[in-house]
Parts: sequence; structure tokens; C-alpha cells
Amino acid sequence: MSAFFLFCIAQMQAQWDVPFNQFWTAKTYYNPSFAGETGKIQISGIYNYRWTNIKDAPKHLFLSMDMPVEFLGLQHGIGIQTLSNVTGNKQNTLFAAQYTFNQKFGKGILRIGVQAGMLNLNFDAASLQLTTDSAKNNRKIIRAQPTDRKSLDLNAGISWTTRNFHAGLAAMHLNQPSFYPLRSPGPPENAKADSIHSRIPLSYNFMAGCNINVFHPLVEIQPMALLMTSLTDTRLHTAVRMVYGKKYSAGVSRNGKEGCSLFAGAIIKNIEMGYAYSMYTSGIGKGSGGSHEVSFRYRFPIDLFRREPMPYKSIRLL
Repeated sequence: MSAFFLFCIAQMQAQWDVPFNQFWTAKTYYNPSFAGETGKIQISGIYNYRWTNIKDAPKHLFLSMDMPVEFLGLQHGIGIQTLSNVTGNKQNTLFAAQYTFNQKFGKGILRIGVQAGMLNLNFDAASLQLTTDSAKNNRKIIRAQPTDRKSLDLNAGISWTTRNFHAGLAAMHLNQPSFYPLRSPGPPENAKADSIHSRIPLSYNFMAGCNINVFHPLVEIQPMALLMTSLTDTRLHTAVRMVYGKKYSAGVSRNGKEGCSLFAGAIIKNIEMGYAYSMYTSGIGKGSGGSHEVSFRYRFPIDLFRREPMPYKSIRLL
């Protein structure tokens, strides 16, 4: 049993970024260069409740807004986002702003984006451990190492998008934010050995996807992939999504080595709603009752707020 716990802890320590099941809804979370890519004002959100039968299991809430802007005769993108990560009575939060420069390249748009954010850390998200609460009928419970730290977090990314294809690469946590200053000087190896003295590791995300029209003009198949790596640990998330009439969707995804997810969605009054249920075959989530996730996206034209010119009549006609 102890070996199982150690395996679970090792799996958690390697990744800081949240592996959302419907990762295509949170593209700007994994790569800031996707801000403003839709050409519209986009508001997105995801709520993820992991391991429902485990006490104090993580809950994640992500909200973002992005839009294209034009100045100096050039196209740009801007965005803001916030992430709340709750485990028990401890909460980590991120608030970040994004900027993207767009340039026509080949048959698509090349985008280069940067993100600057502020992390408010109350626990080490890489230190989650599965233990047993003997006071409550041996119920499984998640424990995390507490911290108290505010830190700057920097990301950067590049992407290329066309009407039916997108691909992007991002470097996350460029400045490797630390939880606490080291109590005593020493080599980096000493910091890594103690979770509370460690830093959020530099990691890389690669995302790609495309739209494929198949046997019916109203049906699209959208294969997608998200590769997350901190060089010491790598997760590959893949999904196949079928969209009917640009209104209804459903599909299946593989969540690294942990298990798989089923998801479905629909567009209701211009709001895209989605739900995903995850089943785990290994790691902490095995036997946890699975995870639930809901998402939404709302897009509207940027010229919705532009003033229409006032009608007037020529003086000669009066």
C-alpha cells in the first residue's frame, strides 16, 4: 500500500498545471498566444471536481476573456484569466494578463504571445498525498503541504492557426516561481528534495488539432492533442470530438496514463455548454468515483459595441 501512495505522490509532484478534460475550451490557459484567435470577444470557463469520493480532493475553476484588437495598423490579441485551485480549506489563485502579436504567415496566422500573472499560493499543488482519515471511518483524504507566498509567474507561446487547423507551443513558468525563499544557501538539488522549498518547474505545452469533414456536410471530426511536459514527467492528452451542425458535440478523450473521459456539449442561445466525466484506471483517482467537469464558451462580435453612425439628411433636401 505504501508503494501505491509513493507512486501517486510521484505522479502529482511532476505537474503543476491543471489537466482539464475539455482542454480545447481553455486554450489560452495552456498557451497565451491563442488570445484573440477567434476574431471575436470570447468568454470561457471550466469547473473541474476531481476524485469525488475522496475528501478534500482538488476543485479547479478557470475563467478567461480574450479578444482581438487593432492599433498602428497591426492585428493583436489581448486577454485576462483567473484560476482558482482549492484543496480542503487551502486555495491557490492566479490572475494573469495576456498579449499576442499576429502576423499573416502562409495560409494562416502566426501568433506570438506572452503572459504575466500573479500567483497567490496557500499550498504546494505538487505535494498532494493520499492518506486515510481514521477519525472518519478510514475515509481517504487528500493532504497538501501548506505555503504562504505571492509570486510573479511568466509564460510565453507561439502558435499557427488556419480555419481548420491549429498548433502551438508554450513555455510555462519561465521564472520558476518559488514557494518560500530557501532557509539556507545550498545547491538546487537540496531545494528539489524538499517540496516546501522547491520551485514551480519550467514546463512546456504543445497543442494541436484540426477539423475534418467526413461522410456528411453537417458532421465534423475534430482530433486534438495536448502534450504537457516538465522534462521529468510527460502527459499526453488526446481527444476525438464529433460536431453535428456546429451545434451538438460528443466524444472521448484519453487522459495520459490515468484513464479516459466521455464528454458532450451543445450550443444553447449562442452559449456553448459542455460536460465531461472521467474514469481512472491508475493513480490517486483509481476507485475515487471519477471526476466531473462542466464548461462554457460565449463568443460575440467585437463590433457589437461600436456606435452606428447617426443618420442625417442633406440640407439641400430639407
